[in-house]
Amino acid sequence: MRMRILTRYILGEVVSHALIGAAVFTFVLFTRDLGRILELVVRNSAPLPSVAEVFFFTVPVALTYTIPMGVLVGILIGLSRLAADSEITAMRASGLGVWTFLRVISIFVVVAWLLALGNSVYLAPRSLAALGQLEDNLRSSQASFEVQPRVFYEGFPKIVLYVQDVKAMSGGALWKGVFLADLTDPSAPRISLARQGVLASQGADTLVLHLIDGSTHEVPDPRNPDQYQISTFQTTDLPLQLPATQNNQEHEPTSLSEVKVADLLRNAQTGDAATRRWNLIEFHRRLALPTACIVLALVGIPLGLSSKKGGKSSGFVLTILLVFLYYSVSLIGVSFARQGRLSPAAGVWLADFVFLVGGVFLLWQSERRPIELTAFRAWWSNFRASKLSSMGGSSALGLPALQRNGESSERDRRASIPLVGAVASAGACRPRLVGRSGSTASRSSR
Repeated sequence: MRMRILTRYILGEVVSHALIGAAVFTFVLFTRDLGRILELVVRNSAPLPSVAEVFFFTVPVALTYTIPMGVLVGILIGLSRLAADSEITAMRASGLGVWTFLRVISIFVVVAWLLALGNSVYLAPRSLAALGQLEDNLRSSQASFEVQPRVFYEGFPKIVLYVQDVKAMSGGALWKGVFLADLTDPSAPRISLARQGVLASQGADTLVLHLIDGSTHEVPDPRNPDQYQISTFQTTDLPLQLPATQNNQEHEPTSLSEVKVADLLRNAQTGDAATRRWNLIEFHRRLALPTACIVLALVGIPLGLSSKKGGKSSGFVLTILLVFLYYSVSLIGVSFARQGRLSPAAGVWLADFVFLVGGVFLLWQSERRPIELTAFRAWWSNFRASKLSSMGGSSALGLPALQRNGESSERDRRASIPLVGAVASAGACRPRLVGRSGSTASRSSR
């Protein structure tokens, strides 16, 4: 019964901070693409449902990276808060060891890993593909509305277009009274007339004009203009290139991030060596990034249990450092794999292997003896002391009185060192303690 209560309490603390951390990191990564998304929406006059789809399709891509970050945030900040309030000390005194905390938190880690794996393998690639299709539809919608009624439009390459009337419809516009002159061969233009026309997207650079109830007029032989051919149609499709103003804009080609896992494995068995290597890198990447939930948790648990003085602030700083280190090693490994200096599996899984070894070592060391983050705490104390001194806190606390005379003995100087550290860590919360110590130091100097 007691163990069940402690399990719920620990998991509640870790999960709450993990959700907040994942939301914050997702928002940060989302703002990176926010400018491009807003430009696409404003430039193409997208309706409100399309705007919602753009935001919805962007989130799974960010979650590929932010779910492991959220796991690490929850473990480090949650356990650091418990350690700062001496709750970890009480739990360990009652018989809970490091491996007990590992078993409890592994419930949360496994669930997060499964969610990240499903998102990376299934949801994120389909979201990227749907987002690309939506961008193509928005481009075609923009081209539909750029054509003004009763005005000759020459934006399409080697095409002159005239529309009698434009009627807005869902996903684009309906053209009435369409006149289209194909000037691919200027000596023999091809004229198409139609009662109605609808423009649709066929790819990143190509549109399809669907004409209804019309006819085509052309001269088969330019050297014999007396021959004139007319053909009627009920429906026909004419390919159109995007206007030059849009075709010159940068757009990403179909990337491996949009390819399904089955297609990646199929492409990895066929094609040249470069194609096989790139497909294997993408396949392993989709498995290695979710596994970061596990290896980061192995590193975060012993570090979170040892953060007794820093509390949440030290947990947050450790999260930033560990995430930066993990993705730096991951980028280095992927770069080596792309260059052929490492195999695709070794390059992509390099960061996971490094953190797995580091996590197992920290757990083993923490079981033998609690880890003391002396260097990190010293840096954090010096950082806070420099902040206090920059705000004038040291002079307000009377610290210069400790060094009135340069003739103080070596014993007095050694006695003043822990006093300065205590003041730097306590801030302005204990002025009476500082004043009492300061007066004691003055009396000893006298």
